[in-house]
Amino acid sequence: MKGRAQSLLWLLLVGVCLFLIAKFVATPYVIVGDSMSPTLKSWDFCLMRRVRHYEPRRGDVVVFRTADNPPLYFVKRVIALPGETLSIEHGVFMINGKPLPEPYSKANPDWQMEPIAVPAGKVFVCGDNRDFEREDYVQGLVATRLVQAWMIGHWRWKR
Repeated sequence: MKGRAQSLLWLLLVGVCLFLIAKFVATPYVIVGDSMSPTLKSWDFCLMRRVRHYEPRRGDVVVFRTADNPPLYFVKRVIALPGETLSIEHGVFMINGKPLPEPYSKANPDWQMEPIAVPAGKVFVCGDNRDFEREDYVQGLVATRLVQAWMIGHWRWKR
């Protein structure tokens, strides 16, 4: 009986540790949809580092929530940072008038956007899959306070 109680105690301790890690340090996500393809495909497994105050970095793949109740969660790439001017010319993102190199994505020549200034406290995000018509839900400005986590690793299920 002593061995069983000890095993249950260890199992409980491991469970509590995993819960605390998932709640405060890193959390797993499963990708649904192809907006981040080819980087992330539907059913890929991601490990995301939780953040309290997100310090934006260009190229980060982030999870952000909407302000809706209940919130929706999206995974997108940070394209432009606060204080930068962003435009899209023939599918190429221009940051402060210079083209943004994006080896992870293929430009969609149909995309055009007049220059906008990214305000303080916001980032411009977009999916890597740009083979379709531009839709507002695919990209846009997001408040950094709504960023929940950034990707630290991902794995693809073998099919």
